[in-house]
Amino acid sequence: MPMRMSTIAIAVGAALAATPAPAADGEILINQAEVNAGSITPGAAAGYPATLSRAGRYKLTGNLTVPAGQIGIQVTENDVTVDLNGFTIRSASPGQPGIGVFGVPTDANRLRLMNGTITGFGDFGVSNRQSFGAESAIIENMRIVANRAGIFIGPGAQIRDSTLANSEGSNISCVKNCLIEGNVIARAGGAGIAMTGGKVLGNVIVANTLWGLAADVTPIGFGNNILVGNNSGGAQVAGPVIQLHPNGLRAGLPVISQAPIF
Repeated sequence: MPMRMSTIAIAVGAALAATPAPAADGEILINQAEVNAGSITPGAAAGYPATLSRAGRYKLTGNLTVPAGQIGIQVTENDVTVDLNGFTIRSASPGQPGIGVFGVPTDANRLRLMNGTITGFGDFGVSNRQSFGAESAIIENMRIVANRAGIFIGPGAQIRDSTLANSEGSNISCVKNCLIEGNVIARAGGAGIAMTGGKVLGNVIVANTLWGLAADVTPIGFGNNILVGNNSGGAQVAGPVIQLHPNGLRAGLPVISQAPIF
């Protein structure tokens, strides 16, 4: 009997070790070792992507280094919050294909991402783009820098209090009716922001290769932004905008773009 009880205890201990323990506040903790072990959420395979298939709160306790061609964190359920907790999700091979955080279309509504850095990915820093689905994401207090494209996001997203910089393409692309507020948006190889509808408020938009803001067919509410040195000092804004409050436009005036934005 003692031998049997000992065997059971070992088995139970092993099972508990394979399941990430929640933090005191109920958040599931994520780090490189937990991703390599798998089972951050039930049924997830070991290694990347770290798949989050249950609603709830997740928190990084260390940096994540993602192999080339992989997704760092893949969200497949609605109402998921990921707190990077000051840590970084980075590509192990900067510039090679990969995505930092990906919300699976139609199954990642109300994704919330905060408090960290995503860098080095050859596709997107953050993407959940879909014309229908993957709606109403919130991205705040993030540094999304030196990716091929920064954020490519679906309808109704809010991007706030973040730094988006050094993307090869656009720093922010939003399909429809996003709120872009209080960010620093700089040095994109394309436009600083490319979007359809929504509002752009209180941002510093600097030194992007194309326009600071490129509006597609639906007008964008635009106010309290500072735009400097975009489009080689030419027109800082392209497409239909409605000025809600004065903007600081160092060079050029808004113009109607003749080319498709997306």
